[in-house]
Amino acid sequence: MFPFSQSITPAAKSHVQAQVAFFNDMSRSLFQMAQQVNEVHLRLAQTWLEDLATTSQAVITAGKPTEVFTVTASRAQPVADRFRAYQQQLSKIAADGQTTLIRVAGDHADETARAAREFTDEVTRVTSEETERTLRQQHDTMRQLANPLDSMVDSATRQARAAMGNGLDMASQAAQAAQAAARAASGQSRKEGQPS
Repeated sequence: MFPFSQSITPAAKSHVQAQVAFFNDMSRSLFQMAQQVNEVHLRLAQTWLEDLATTSQAVITAGKPTEVFTVTASRAQPVADRFRAYQQQLSKIAADGQTTLIRVAGDHADETARAAREFTDEVTRVTSEETERTLRQQHDTMRQLANPLDSMVDSATRQARAAMGNGLDMASQAAQAAQAAARAASGQSRKEGQPS
């Protein structure tokens, strides 16, 4: 299905495992923080509803309007204390969560950095090898393209030399034939010039 046929190298596997372990621990820590925040929210909502029910019941059972103000005023301080405790709990969760995240990052920093270095070295080595292989292939291809041209030039040179050699041989033969004809003609004219 996928055209990628190379196997996963140990350096790549180590790098991925280090990253997955880091993100798993970070996710676990963040999830625990979110869970703690939700628990604080639920406790606040529960106590708020209980206080509201208690205050409502006290207001309904109050006989005089002044008692209503007294009941509501007496409930204001405990509500403010609960909100302050809620804020403190959220601050504590945030501080503890930050400490946990820093610890998790510190625990995984060395392993993640080592795995990343190994993976980078592997990628650099493989890239260098692939570059050298590609350059060799290009050089071989250029040599193969140049070889037919060289053989064509050599063949043309041989043919030209052969043609020149044949031309020289023919010219030499023609010259020898002309010399032989000239000798024969001069030999015949000597015979004719002699008295018979």
